[in-house]
Amino acid sequence: MGRRDDTKAETRELILNSARDMFWEKGVEKCTIRDIADAAGVSAASVIVHFKNKTALLEAALSDDLEQALGQIIATLPAGKGLQDVLFHMVSYMLTFYDKNRELYRILIRDTLYQPVQDIPSIAMLEEQHFQFLTNLIEHEKEEGRVRLTIDSRVATAALYSLYIGILRNFLRDPALSVQKTMEQLAVTLEQYLSGIAV
Repeated sequence: MGRRDDTKAETRELILNSARDMFWEKGVEKCTIRDIADAAGVSAASVIVHFKNKTALLEAALSDDLEQALGQIIATLPAGKGLQDVLFHMVSYMLTFYDKNRELYRILIRDTLYQPVQDIPSIAMLEEQHFQFLTNLIEHEKEEGRVRLTIDSRVATAALYSLYIGILRNFLRDPALSVQKTMEQLAVTLEQYLSGIAV
């Protein structure tokens, strides 16, 4: 890496650190690209060179935190537990994580959920890693005889992810909804999903 590349990387890191601090302190809606540029000691044009808009900057600024949280989920998985316990662990951990600053993460999810993959590379990569983790877990459950062999594991994972997004939406929409109450709602929904609704 040449000196010019080093400088670009340092500038990018300055912008990211300033953006992350400002998003946490002021909230995303109250921060402008100009505010972040001033805090980083660079021009607004320099911010746009590195990040095409505020959503791209938000995604990049918070992706490290998300990566660490998701890494912690894997590191603290309950040993020898089945699919339902693992899912509860994962969702409970993420809700507790988001609860530290619901408004910030509500905006992150709102602004990135329907973006093309190329516009949210960090979050898309994390989603795919954990999608694959769940798919592998369901495959393991099939081998252990706890999930029907005829189940398509990727389809089952997609259904579970959709269920999670619905639970997360309710949690982020309602500030009065606690992590515990949300987990109670998940328990009922997940039980019905896992048992099936067809006669």
